Amino acid sequence: MQACPGEDTKASGLAVEGRTDFVSIVIPNWNGKHFLKDCLDSLLTQTYKDLEIIVVDNGSKDGSVEFLAESYPQVRVPRFEKNTGFSVAVNRGIRESQGEYIALINNDTVVDSRWVEELVKAMKTHPEVGSVGCKMLAYDDHTLLDGVGDGYRRGGLPGRIGHREKDTGLFDTERYILGACGGAAMYRRSLFVDIGLFDEDYFAYLEDVDMGLRAQSAGYKCLYVPTAKIYHLGCGTTGSGYSPLVVRLSSQNNFNTIIKNIPGPLLVRFLRHIIFWQAYYLAVVCVRGGQVPAWFEGFGRAVLLLPKMLEKRKAINKARRVPLSYLEDIIVESERDLEAARARLHKQA
Repeated sequence: MQACPGEDTKASGLAVEGRTDFVSIVIPNWNGKHFLKDCLDSLLTQTYKDLEIIVVDNGSKDGSVEFLAESYPQVRVPRFEKNTGFSVAVNRGIRESQGEYIALINNDTVVDSRWVEELVKAMKTHPEVGSVGCKMLAYDDHTLLDGVGDGYRRGGLPGRIGHREKDTGLFDTERYILGACGGAAMYRRSLFVDIGLFDEDYFAYLEDVDMGLRAQSAGYKCLYVPTAKIYHLGCGTTGSGYSPLVVRLSSQNNFNTIIKNIPGPLLVRFLRHIIFWQAYYLAVVCVRGGQVPAWFEGFGRAVLLLPKMLEKRKAINKARRVPLSYLEDIIVESERDLEAARARLHKQA
């Protein structure tokens, strides 16, 4: 088994081969009992039947584990005593999975009955992809997009393409994207075996963007599949986008992702964008949430993690299989997608 490039969390403990055509669905849960029934019921009515469901409980105190044992005995429930964060939880589920394909979804989602079938079909049709994303729609308004994939700017600020736009049919065609949102994605087991699992230093936020960039660097494309649909409540567990926790983790992981994944020549070319967008995020945090201390706390933690991130950077660069021009092009294209989406949203408003 190949070691994970630049990650402390290696693929050790993950079986190299999964059951052919079998799908493992991993759901991290922390005090999400009120979401679980709708989520699991939608998974149990999938047209694709060759699957297993793994709910990794992160020390819930709301009766989630007891509810699952009583109402869904067919669901496997690995448990942690405390909240370990998204990355640790999903890595546990991935290690315990049996499938050739491994899907991740948030507990605050409901999936269309053909969601798994459409994603597996795309995987089989496109052997060049390591992951696939789907059309995410708002849970409370199915005409509103939650997103159609992760975007990333040269300035190191992520976003969800199409977030809060009306679903007018603009995103009804398959296309390559930078990466899939970790709350609704499917990955090949072989991708994790090759490049490793999610970075557990992230705890939560941007771990999917980091995975997307690492996968692209290693030569794995990501495909958006519009016929696979999922309905997402959003921020159901961690609260608003400008809570102290979200701001601290986002600030920390913005810098972690830049340090790990942007090679030196691109870092030089992107520097003015990085300065602008990181200052922009700080300004937005200040105006909308007043969480300046949380932003600086996140920045400080990123500084403390710098030696570890630099080691991961070396390994990722060493394992890179694509030219720098490819990485630059896919980031620039992703940035254009985000800016176009932003312009459309302003026009709609």
